[in-house]
Amino acid sequence: MRLPFQPFTGPQHAPLRLNSDTPGAALLIHGFPGTPLEMNASAQALHLAGWSVSAPLLPGFGAEIENLPEKKMEDWLKSLQTEWQLLQRERQRPLILVGNSMGGALAQMLAAQSPPDLLILFAPFWKIPGGLWASLPWLKRILPEIQPFRAIKPDYRNPQFRRGLQEFLPGVDPDLPEVRRQIENFHLPLGMFDEIRRVGQGGQAAIPQISCPTLIFQGRQDPLVRPSLTRASLSRYQCPLTYVQIDGGHDLYDPARPSWPQVRQTLLAAAEETRRGAAIRARMM
Repeated sequence: MRLPFQPFTGPQHAPLRLNSDTPGAALLIHGFPGTPLEMNASAQALHLAGWSVSAPLLPGFGAEIENLPEKKMEDWLKSLQTEWQLLQRERQRPLILVGNSMGGALAQMLAAQSPPDLLILFAPFWKIPGGLWASLPWLKRILPEIQPFRAIKPDYRNPQFRRGLQEFLPGVDPDLPEVRRQIENFHLPLGMFDEIRRVGQGGQAAIPQISCPTLIFQGRQDPLVRPSLTRASLSRYQCPLTYVQIDGGHDLYDPARPSWPQVRQTLLAAAEETRRGAAIRARMM
């Protein structure tokens, strides 16, 4: 996958690790095509409340995003399992697992394998509705790559398109003719999307095995992870579940959004309740 230029190279996209003197830690997992930056506000809020936090960079993301098509779901899970085991050895309980979008599906699989004391999901990715998504396993064999901007001509004057471009390629200047040519010749491998499809399926399959209390944030206006899909999966949870639907889109984790104060307050309240519960259990032992 050749990109017009190198995105995600700044220090804000690097893995984040902040330790606290008090027991308890949180692992925060970013989504696609994100980096630890999107989990920074949640990580900082938890750290200020006394939690150690780790927000790793998944293999093939960040500055290595040109190598993303070579990575598989198993690569992402293995890296998270390693970091999760490290937190379990280093920090006393309670332990919190936080995942955003595709990272939410990975968090579901990890929680089913090695339960945290609390699972927090931001718009956990499941699938994209439609037959094209379901046909990716065989479609990628006959059509290895697509040129999305050849089929859909980009409207460079559209503010929504420009915002989306900045999210995927931070720092790009779509007004430069050379950049526009590179964007329009941009290739995407279908195999990469099939791995994302596998992650969504894996997250859904893991839901009945999740035993810890779970908090789900969902934006009412989310165009990527539709509220109807998230609601459809709620009945599959067998654990204590809190579902919070908020006015907002797919970026509820963003402190610049109006919804952030509500998200932050709810997240910290759930974390504190988990800490109190762990303390009570420790005294009873």
